[in-house]
Amino acid sequence: MHLYFPRPFAHARFALLFYLCCSSDSRLLARAAGDDTIIHEDHNHHRLLNLLNNHDAFQAAAVGANDYEPNFAGFDRAIIGRAPEAATTLGNNAPKPADIDQGDIQYWIFPQATLQGPSGQADSPLPLPLPLPSTATNLSRLETDLTQMAQPQSPTAGNRTVWLTISTCDQPTSTTTGDAFAPSPLEIYVSLSRNNQRPDNGRSDHVIAVEGGYGNIELSNITDDIYIGVRAPESEGFRGAYNYELAASIDSSYATFFDGSANPWNTSITAWDTDTNSSLLGTGNITNAFLRSSDFTAWMAMRPPFSVYIHSQTDPAILGLQKSVCGLKNHAQIKDSNIQDSDRVMVKIGGQPKQLFYIKDLNSSSSYNAIMTFERSNKGIVGGGGAVWNMTSFTTKSDNNCQIIHSLPFCTNVAYAVPSNFTTNLTTLALAYDAYANKTYQNFSKSLQQIPCDTTPSAQYSLARNCDDCADAYKTWLCAVTIPRCADFSSPSNLTHLQPRNIAQNFINGTEPKGALFSKENKTTNQSRNRWIDDTIKPGPYKEVLPFCVSDGEAGLEL
Repeated sequence: MHLYFPRPFAHARFALLFYLCCSSDSRLLARAAGDDTIIHEDHNHHRLLNLLNNHDAFQAAAVGANDYEPNFAGFDRAIIGRAPEAATTLGNNAPKPADIDQGDIQYWIFPQATLQGPSGQADSPLPLPLPLPSTATNLSRLETDLTQMAQPQSPTAGNRTVWLTISTCDQPTSTTTGDAFAPSPLEIYVSLSRNNQRPDNGRSDHVIAVEGGYGNIELSNITDDIYIGVRAPESEGFRGAYNYELAASIDSSYATFFDGSANPWNTSITAWDTDTNSSLLGTGNITNAFLRSSDFTAWMAMRPPFSVYIHSQTDPAILGLQKSVCGLKNHAQIKDSNIQDSDRVMVKIGGQPKQLFYIKDLNSSSSYNAIMTFERSNKGIVGGGGAVWNMTSFTTKSDNNCQIIHSLPFCTNVAYAVPSNFTTNLTTLALAYDAYANKTYQNFSKSLQQIPCDTTPSAQYSLARNCDDCADAYKTWLCAVTIPRCADFSSPSNLTHLQPRNIAQNFINGTEPKGALFSKENKTTNQSRNRWIDDTIKPGPYKEVLPFCVSDGEAGLEL
């Protein structure tokens, strides 16, 4: 005979029968057999029978069918309590988002079957295919980073390497206005033993440190299931829950953070210049490929591949999330999606491809952090979680007579703030400077045409450089001195690379510069390097950043 009891009623009947059958009290066994001769000796017997025979009454006595908590008189809670929820399974390169309240812990498993399964799909973020051919050498730092992120590692038979990554997307918020602290980060515990499928603090083989919303670990020689516990600590003074994205991969780190803190030039993005309400940010060399190579051409033809997020240094909202792509997407003040396509461009400055970001609508005299990312459209691939680089900082100018121009038709290396009066349209300003430099260049171009550039090698001035090299070098120099780089007139006077200019004019607001240093009799300071600027642009007093040689385009020049 088969017995069926609806849950939770079934659990109660089983527990009751277990208690009756296992009891050493013969009177209870007699009652179970239907002997009612001693009912009068047990004052609770009729209550138990009524409860068993009245399903509705039992349901009312229970907490609820959808929130089952089996607490019954006479039964130890440890015997009949509900088992913990099963761990959530992770796939290869298949991230799982989850919400978790403060004080809770959630469990995950990366099973052996997936561990020994096929590798993930590789989708190259480079113009070059992955895996890279043996001829791909002398990669730039950015090419190396992207290759590391997206190229699958070669698996070892039997034992495999597993990469675990976690990205915090949301976190509890402070209950105190202006609190410049982040809540405690998520705690990640890893167990490699089937005897510990619920790793926690003090009971784990590995602990993943989470910093800035990102954590990762590389586990080698793995042959069996991996068990993971994610705990959300309780942070005093913060309310709300966490949201995170956990991923496992047998190919490479699913999400990556590139830390350049050991070398401040390795942030991969720098602030090239600012004016009072905008900033120009640029990457380093995206490739080291030769000018006319197919790789160089492919990079220049690509849609600008990198993204950027901007956040005020006075706002703590991204503290604890600044190394996480999803955290930046949710909480940065200026998101990459808010930046127009026309304000992100690929340029050839300093001889190599770079990507520029023109950031607008900033506040004057304000400090910001900029964080560059690389994001994938397909999340189910190797490295699909993208990459984040170390942040860089910049401060906008305070005076109102410098303005950023870039991507000029002739002076292609110009990408910085120039003297301006802010009454001229920005496009008009840029074209005016570019046209003036182009007009000045024509005399040199005519002179160069008198040189026999196409003569035999034995008759050439140099076999290392030709007339094209000469023309490029002269144009770079001419644009640098014809279109000066502008700094605030209020900049500290002890900065020797800044030269006061045009103090013979009043400021844009009509006031006059004062002080012995700014004597209008000094010809070096009472006008601009060329008078066309004073007569046409009329910027008022400013300071010129004197031209200097740079190797990686920070100033947008290479002389």
